[in-house]
Amino acid sequence: MNENNLEYLQSTLKYLGFGDSLNADLKESIAHSPEGFKIQSPTKEMSDPAKRYEQGFGDKISYLLSFSKSKETDMYFFNSYEATLKKADTKDFISQTFYVNKGKGVTAKESYNLLSGRAVNKDVVLKSGEKANLWLKLDFSEHTPGKGYAVNSYSENYGFNLKQTVDKFNILDMEKPGFRDQLLKSLERGNLHEVSFMKNGKEAAGFVAANPQFKTLDFYDKDLSQVYSKAVDLREAFAKATQSNEIKEAVVEEASVEAKKGRGR
Repeated sequence: MNENNLEYLQSTLKYLGFGDSLNADLKESIAHSPEGFKIQSPTKEMSDPAKRYEQGFGDKISYLLSFSKSKETDMYFFNSYEATLKKADTKDFISQTFYVNKGKGVTAKESYNLLSGRAVNKDVVLKSGEKANLWLKLDFSEHTPGKGYAVNSYSENYGFNLKQTVDKFNILDMEKPGFRDQLLKSLERGNLHEVSFMKNGKEAAGFVAANPQFKTLDFYDKDLSQVYSKAVDLREAFAKATQSNEIKEAVVEEASVEAKKGRGR
C-alpha cells in the first residue's frame, strides 16, 4: 500500500469536510487493490439553526464517495461524491454529484447548502485552464439523468459584490471585531447566518443568506418561514431617517425650552 497516497487521501477527506470517520473504510478498500471503489458515509442529521424540528426529524444527508486507481501506478484518486439530501419537510430525496479536482472542490457542508437551494462562492478552474471566482447555485428546474441538476454560475462580471451588498443593509453588530469577516465567510459558504437587523425601523432577529442571482441578500425571520429582503432597512437610508428624526426632536425640544422661557418672562 502506498502510505503517502493514503495520507494524502485522508487529508483530502478532512479538507472537504468529511472528517476522519471514513479513514478505516478508505484504508481497507485500498488494501484490496481494486481498480476503483466507492465508500458510503453514514447518514448525518444537519443542525437546525431555527430549532424547528426535534432531534431525529431534521434534514438528513449522506454521501457516496468514488475513488479510482491510476493505470500506471499504485496511487488512488478521489474523483467525486454523490450527496443525497432528505429535507425535514418532505419525503423526497434529491441528489447531486460533485467532482473533486486535485483534492479541491465543493465541501460536504457546501453540498448541503447547494442542495438546500442556496448559493456558494468558489474559486474554480475553467475548461480553458483559467482560474475564476464564481457563485454557484443549483437549478432545480433543469435536471438531466446521469448529470443531475444544472448549475448556474455568476462571475464577478455579473455585478454581485458580497461585501458591498452586506454594507448596504442595516445589519446590527457590524462594528464588533471580526463580526463582518465572519459573516462574509459564512455567506460565501452558502450558510444561513444568524443576525439581528433593522426592519421597518424596528430591531428583528433572524437569518441571512447570499442571493447573487438577484444581487441582494435574503433575510428570514427567526422561524425561517418568510423572506423579506425589501423590508430590511438600507443602512444609508436608515441613517438619514434617524438623523432627520434626531433633528426634528432637537428642534421640538428647543422650541419647548424657548416656550417655557417665554412664559416665564
